Amino acid sequence: MKISKLLILHYILFFIFPLILFSQNNMEKKIPLLDILHQAETKFGVNFSFANKNIENLRVTPFQQDWNLKKVLYHIETNCQLTFTFLTETSIVISQKSKNESICGYLIDFNTKAFVEGALVFSGNQQTYSSENGYFQLENVNLKLPIQISHISYPNAVINSDDFVLKRNCLKIYLSQKVESLKEVALSDFLTAGMQVNTDNSTVINIKEFGILPGLIEPDVLHQIQAIPGISSVNETISELNIRGGTNDQNLLLWDGIKMYHSGHFFGLISAFNPYLAEKTTIIKNGTSAQFNDGVSGTIDIQSINEIPDKITGGVGFNLLNADAYVQVPISKKVGFQMAGRRSITDFISTPTFVQYFNSAFQNSNILIAGVNQEDKLKTSSNFYFFDYNFKFLYDINEKHKLRVSALFVENYLDYTESINQEISSESKYSSLEQENMAIGAQLISKWNSNFSSQIQTYVTKYLINSANSDLLNDQTLFQNNEVLETGFKINTTYNLKNNLKFLNGYEFSELGITNAEEVNKPVYLKSIKSVERKHAVFSELNFTSKKKMTFITSGLRLNFNERFGTFLLEPRVQFLQKINSNFSLKLAGEFKSQTATQIIDLQEDFLGVEKRRWVLSDNKLIPIIKSKQASAGIHYKKNNLFIDLEAFQKKVSGITTSNQGFQNQNQYIKTSGDYFVNGIEFLINKKTDNYSTWIGYTYNNNTYNFPDLTPSKFPNNVDVRHAISYGNTYSIHKLSLALGITWRTGKPHTTPYEDDLININGISNFINYNSPNSERLPNYFKADFSATYKFDLYKNIHSFVGVSILNLLNNKNILNTHYTISNNNELTTISNYSIKMTPNFTFRIMF
Repeated sequence: MKISKLLILHYILFFIFPLILFSQNNMEKKIPLLDILHQAETKFGVNFSFANKNIENLRVTPFQQDWNLKKVLYHIETNCQLTFTFLTETSIVISQKSKNESICGYLIDFNTKAFVEGALVFSGNQQTYSSENGYFQLENVNLKLPIQISHISYPNAVINSDDFVLKRNCLKIYLSQKVESLKEVALSDFLTAGMQVNTDNSTVINIKEFGILPGLIEPDVLHQIQAIPGISSVNETISELNIRGGTNDQNLLLWDGIKMYHSGHFFGLISAFNPYLAEKTTIIKNGTSAQFNDGVSGTIDIQSINEIPDKITGGVGFNLLNADAYVQVPISKKVGFQMAGRRSITDFISTPTFVQYFNSAFQNSNILIAGVNQEDKLKTSSNFYFFDYNFKFLYDINEKHKLRVSALFVENYLDYTESINQEISSESKYSSLEQENMAIGAQLISKWNSNFSSQIQTYVTKYLINSANSDLLNDQTLFQNNEVLETGFKINTTYNLKNNLKFLNGYEFSELGITNAEEVNKPVYLKSIKSVERKHAVFSELNFTSKKKMTFITSGLRLNFNERFGTFLLEPRVQFLQKINSNFSLKLAGEFKSQTATQIIDLQEDFLGVEKRRWVLSDNKLIPIIKSKQASAGIHYKKNNLFIDLEAFQKKVSGITTSNQGFQNQNQYIKTSGDYFVNGIEFLINKKTDNYSTWIGYTYNNNTYNFPDLTPSKFPNNVDVRHAISYGNTYSIHKLSLALGITWRTGKPHTTPYEDDLININGISNFINYNSPNSERLPNYFKADFSATYKFDLYKNIHSFVGVSILNLLNNKNILNTHYTISNNNELTTISNYSIKMTPNFTFRIMF
């Protein structure tokens, strides 16, 4: 027995144990990683992509044959410090695990060898801007991620992070100018991320890159542009934007090239354009391109995203006024579509934000917040909502031709109920106000060769406002209607004569019809007026950029022909900018413009006293064609992230009418025409660092009417805000952004009664005895706004965003307008409109 045990032990020690050791040693023997990868490619049918330097010296133990692909990759990853990224199900990229390093470089123009200033350089969450000498530096860079460079004058560049580490000195990176962007070369960024001033004196807001501004937590396009000196709203609405002393109907508003006759929700308090599918907004105050018609005061051009995405992207969100969603879908490499929708939540829930917006929008109108008038036993209630939705179809026919079809639908709806309860019976009357805007357009964009391109556009745009105003006590209902319908066709051709010379030519046709109708049930009364005009225009424009990118000239001519009047109007336009050096520029601009559609106010009570203005067409007699002439000159300075812009201008606009200006004094019912002349200065100084931006803006305007048939003939314009100052600050740290700003301006002019005097006829007060028109001013305006946003990731590819804002942080009671009426007791009554009270808002968004 003992011998048997010894034999077994001997067998184990000398035969079995060596065999085990041999097997273990054979399994733990490491072989080149390259061999392992080839085995895995054969076994699992995959493809690996890698840099030889990352794997050439690596060895690893073989994987077992019963392992799946996931386990094999994990085995390699843990033993070799590598990461695997799946591009497709079978295509896998191998890279080294992340290391963090500091990188630096210089950006240089390939042609001129000049340093490139103001380029955005970013990698992951790290970003900076290139300095005056083209230098940039990023700290704590994840070497797994590429370095990306973005500048409006150059194509986007992507560089491997490893290239910076392999070099001991900072890299010199050469950028080539975009040949197709001759006139839209950026001078600098200012105020916040995404806002740029171009050499053609336009301002561009890139929506996706837009940062934060005081009071704004979402990129509302028509609120954003009010940060630009010379653009404001004297009554705090985006439906009454004043560009260099003009009225809102003197602004050309375009959405994807389609003229819009309506711009706001909540009757002017927020923009009607969903910002999350918008790509950029271009604002032009002078020197407009010859391809644009109308808009004697300014041009606002909103462009939606125009390229087919690589993958499905979208988002959903809400604030205390509305909820919205949007999506971009690539159906194939050649076909895609976009869709966005937004609707108010105010008819489901009453938020503090809604209450303040409602009070501001409907103050001193026929609309009251739900309540009971005990004296008349009158009970009132109201319901309000708005929505908008837009679609875009994108089809890349081939490499040379692209088709784009856009559609936008906007609506505001308000109903108002009055009920009177008596002992025997009760009775109710309903009033309503409905505002609609529809726009549909198609564009065929063709690039025939490297030098010649064309764009053909056709569109239809319709604006409609209907109201039914019921008077319960008098058993009377007034129906009012204003409809605008325009169709158009436009073709542009662009020919690059040389790399620095571009020739633009085109033709435009439009047919515009405007209808105004009124109907009263007791006594029966009906009036309907429709006017139609057809216009043709040819235009030509030359864009020149010197080879050293120091001189920029845009010179154009537009010839308009109006079939209705048989008249021709010739409109020259010019822009000139000369760089003295890399920091300092001089600029000049001038233009002649005209328009035939305008808005008037017949009665302050029209359309329930909410949307008082109605569109009308010029008759070239009582309502003349509006014409403008403007000239401006200025300087531009940028150095070490200090931006200074100074511009002086003069503008004369003729053909305006008293009805168009909305007088509420002795000139209210006088029908006559005249002009206004405004001269002013706009100044902005802005200092930026990587995380902080601060600025001061100042605008001086001297805006004077001239109506020859009035006495006196010359007096201050209704929107003559003589001095305006804005001061703002934004600060960003990691994913948190803060903004705080103030706005101060002198009060607008208004007309006061002469010592509260009323003119009496037969013992009844019939007229107010006024002082000289606009001889007094309202108290100065002051408002502070605050906003804060924070970005975070909910999941790997799902990003989130929260924001809070407070409008009128100090709750100042600013008077926006004052006028006077005679009460039922024959007494003088003062009626004032006030700015919105302190108003909080909150937003939450998810993007994917």
